[in-house]
Amino acid sequence: MKKNGTTTKGTTRWRCKNPDCGTSTTHHRPDQTRTRDFKAFHAYVTGTASLTDIADTLNISRRTLDRRFTSLWLIDVPNTPDPNRVYDQIFIDGTYTTAGCLLVAASRDHVISWHWTKHETAHAYTQLLRGIAEPLCVVLDGGQGALTAIKACWPNAMIQQCLVHAQRVIRHYTTSRPRTDAGKAIYALRLPSFSGHPICTDLVSVGEDVHCESTAQEVHTGVPA
Repeated sequence: MKKNGTTTKGTTRWRCKNPDCGTSTTHHRPDQTRTRDFKAFHAYVTGTASLTDIADTLNISRRTLDRRFTSLWLIDVPNTPDPNRVYDQIFIDGTYTTAGCLLVAASRDHVISWHWTKHETAHAYTQLLRGIAEPLCVVLDGGQGALTAIKACWPNAMIQQCLVHAQRVIRHYTTSRPRTDAGKAIYALRLPSFSGHPICTDLVSVGEDVHCESTAQEVHTGVPA
């Protein structure tokens, strides 16, 4: 084979040296093609550039780029957490999408495991937690399904409700403008600390946490804790 010009796309054309043959062809590098497409796909799913922006950098149409990405969406991402790694704190929560409910277990800096389901049930959360070693503490939104699964899979782990969700629960029962003294006192537990007194959303020690719980109990029962 010898070089015989280029195609309209600029690809080198090769022609057979045998005068009785004269076949013309081009060489293809599917490995380089797949590498190029995967790099573009990775930039798209992890960055902020749109399909149109990435297509423009590759000098192709958005529809062509979307077609190249079709098979890449089917890549099975490994979901095998280390069963021997013990975390100090794990956050678990569910996010509803058009494809279903995605349950996620994460540390402070990375996702540990995830599980697709239809609803946040105890069985679904059990599937999420069973491959992870019992941590020291679990932070959750307060859902019954997650709580049941934690008690079954991690009976010795401490449980902490997410403070954001705790704020929402307080606001749900007291509204943002409570009228009664009890409602105002409870609602004050979710506000930023301007007076210097520890509150539920501004805790830095176990002692302050105990103070917060005691205040809530006193407001609810009328009896000092």
